[in-house]
Amino acid sequence: MATYRSNGFTEYPRNPANSSGKKMKTVFFEATIASATNEDGDVWILSGPHSFDDKIAAIRGSTPALTAAVDNDLGFFKKNEDGTFTAIDAAILWDGVTLASALSYRELLGTLNTSLDRDDNIGKLLGKNSDQEYIGGVYLGLTMNTASTAATADLKLEVVIEEATTK
Repeated sequence: MATYRSNGFTEYPRNPANSSGKKMKTVFFEATIASATNEDGDVWILSGPHSFDDKIAAIRGSTPALTAAVDNDLGFFKKNEDGTFTAIDAAILWDGVTLASALSYRELLGTLNTSLDRDDNIGKLLGKNSDQEYIGGVYLGLTMNTASTAATADLKLEVVIEEATTK
């Protein structure tokens, strides 16, 4: 009889993301993307504000065929005083991911970036610590570098955040 362990088995004792004591929050994102108004470089803010101690645990959903949307980035932005957003690192989680074909419901963060270290919090990913927090917080954003040419499509995602329990 064999014993099988998941890929993250060695990490469980150090940071058990699915054990008791972790504070998880799910943010539902929904947007209608229409080719009539969609342009190259559009940014969709998925969630925030987050602290550098928070962790993006998962992004789940299914994506419609966003025809021609072959260069999409996922990363972090800061909110400016005038309400606009500036990229901190717009492509740290995804860089050049295609959403041109429909994807069935799944966990998209790790599926579309298999080299991502999923144990890193936002600060560690960005090379910053809690003392360097941005006043408006950090936001998770999707940049559509190549606009979708699909007539209209509804993008629905679930962003799962592991909130920091200690600072």
